[in-house]
Amino acid sequence: MIPAERQQFIRAALDAKGMVSFADIAEQLGVSHMTARRDMQELEKQGYVTLVSGGAQKVERIAAEPSHAEKRRLQYLEKTAIAQKAVSLITPGAAVYFDAGTTCLAIAEAVARRNDLRDSILVVTNDFTVSTHLMLHTNCRLYHTGGEVLRSNQSCVGETTASMISRLNLDLAFLSTSSWNADWISTPTESKIAVKIAAVRASRRALLVSDSTKYGKLGFFNIIKLQELDGIITDTGLPQSAQEQLVRSGINLMLVEPQAGL
Repeated sequence: MIPAERQQFIRAALDAKGMVSFADIAEQLGVSHMTARRDMQELEKQGYVTLVSGGAQKVERIAAEPSHAEKRRLQYLEKTAIAQKAVSLITPGAAVYFDAGTTCLAIAEAVARRNDLRDSILVVTNDFTVSTHLMLHTNCRLYHTGGEVLRSNQSCVGETTASMISRLNLDLAFLSTSSWNADWISTPTESKIAVKIAAVRASRRALLVSDSTKYGKLGFFNIIKLQELDGIITDTGLPQSAQEQLVRSGINLMLVEPQAGL
């Protein structure tokens, strides 16, 4: 059986089960464990699978993002741990961009609890919930980008938003996403692309802040390659194979351990 036929078999198995192991595929195809791994690695390059410990899972394509209210309830402990690490990287007096999303809101909440930051930093955000929280609980200098309002995400998007950000000189940008893999941050929403790219270009350092459940998911639009960022803060739920791949590619991977009671 040639590689293309083996890969077609693997895709069919993934369509049926969602996840397969190297050992099962090797046995079913009568090939070595290494051959099965190579076939799945090729499928990963094609964007069809994400490698996990011992095998691969089918990439989940994101047609639309959950609402802000839905996202607020998900992965609370992971977002809190990510926020604690993120806020430790902010220095007093810094100019910081907070992207839209509940992970960045968790970072804003952590800022409000820090006496050395809540009155000293300058914050720019396109997120209404972030700006409202900081407005009510801090005395930091605060800018909202403006732009077209995306009601479901309680934020602004589009070229007007991106234009405002592009005129700034920022020290640090925290980027959120609904989907990412070993190569790209992606999105199902075209109007978010220019905003995130502008934030990266306007900042001396740009970090992805995203919990591990979003890894391996794929939006229709690629935004920016991970190698163009200065690091990723995510939780230890990220598959070991993904951790190793990201580190091998030279990405500054910062892992946090979610803890009950935070």
